[in-house]
Amino acid sequence: MVTKRDDPNYAQVSGYVPKELALRFKVLCTSEEMSQSEALEEAIALWMQKKEDSKRTSSNNDR
Repeated sequence: MVTKRDDPNYAQVSGYVPKELALRFKVLCTSEEMSQSEALEEAIALWMQKKEDSKRTSSNNDR
């Protein structure tokens, strides 16, 4: 079985967040029965979509 760590289609990302935010994140992931990797993937995708939508809206308003 290939893990995400060994899968060439996945890359590790890391960063530092306030301790309280990290603890709340871990608790919520556990309560949702979701891995932290899955939650981060979802959060990053939503953040990117929001940014891309904002850029599209901004460029459309410039016309």
